[in-house]
Amino acid sequence: MNSEAVKALLPHLPVLVALGEVEHVTVAAAMLGMPQPTVSRIVRRLEKQLGTPLLEPDGRGVRLTDAGRTLVPYAQRALEAVVDGLDAVQSQDRRTRATVRIAFQTSLGEHLVPELIRIVRAEDPAIRFVLSQGARRTCLNTLVDGEADIALVSRLNPPPDGLTVTPLFEQPLVVLVPSDHPRAASTSTTIRDLASEPIVTLKPGYGLRGSVDDLFARAGALPTIAFEGEDLRTVSGLVASGLGVGIMPAADTPPPGCAQIRLDDPRATRDIGAALLPGAPRDAVTTVLTALVALTARDNRHDEQPNPRKST
Repeated sequence: MNSEAVKALLPHLPVLVALGEVEHVTVAAAMLGMPQPTVSRIVRRLEKQLGTPLLEPDGRGVRLTDAGRTLVPYAQRALEAVVDGLDAVQSQDRRTRATVRIAFQTSLGEHLVPELIRIVRAEDPAIRFVLSQGARRTCLNTLVDGEADIALVSRLNPPPDGLTVTPLFEQPLVVLVPSDHPRAASTSTTIRDLASEPIVTLKPGYGLRGSVDDLFARAGALPTIAFEGEDLRTVSGLVASGLGVGIMPAADTPPPGCAQIRLDDPRATRDIGAALLPGAPRDAVTTVLTALVALTARDNRHDEQPNPRKST
């Protein structure tokens, strides 16, 4: 049988299966919610397409012919396969709707993102997460390209064009110096004081690097970049090794081998927020965003600022 004949046969498989179950045209029609004459016409059409009878008289009723009995199990399996396929599609759709993709700056992966996932799963275990991390610009590109639902990044004030932003918290920035640095005992310093210092910072495209560049530009100073890293731990290690000084989010306890000094500049802060594409988010995304706002508000109440050791 050619493909066109198969296509013509497929819409009528439910009729054939119903007849295989009851071997009675009127009852099969009732099962299918179809008029009895319609079922009879479909049977005749099937017989014409197949070139063989499917029903034969049996007293006052009918019964399947040998050809009909042979075909029914295949028709049943075909319909079951379609049902299984539809179930698979619906299951995949449910998983997709319950999956939240978060792109986040690497420095937020130590505490904020894991704690967020723990809280959300305690409330709704069906929600799944797909995580990606990297520089601020990478995270925002991932969001704009439709590969993330939420981007957790810094420097969202003012909001980037075409994105909606939920502000979460701000962190003060401090100067990180080696423990034996001449400034280590100072209580504060300025950006201009750092103009002659070798600066250890993150690479361009990272949120903190943008904040550092802005601070120097506003102070009318040009930083001397000694080393560029890709995470705060690397920057801290380079500072501790005496290879330069850094500008970092404040921590309750400075990294080993380092001292932190207050930066005397009211703009020495970095904001952290959640960026989304415009439009109504899916329910799962709303659930995650609500939990995120509650989590950061809780940390703000507890510490006045989110604990930088946890959420930098």
